[in-house]
Amino acid sequence: MKKVNINDLNQWIGEQKSEVERSIIRNRDSERLIRTRLRNKDEQEILDKLCIERWKKAKQEGEIKYFSKRKWFYDFD
Repeated sequence: MKKVNINDLNQWIGEQKSEVERSIIRNRDSERLIRTRLRNKDEQEILDKLCIERWKKAKQEGEIKYFSKRKWFYDFD
């Protein structure tokens, strides 16, 4: 098995990184990217409030139909 010095490995990774990133970007599809970064607490709270308000509005406008306690239908565009 070949032994590699950690400094040499880090240097090799640093040299190859930009080319690899360019290659990934070039070969990427035009599809929407999947979010990998965690949301911070403020962002989570804001999105939760927006979703709750949207749900309440849909409920008032009759877009949500309840069939039973655990079964419902959300009629959205």
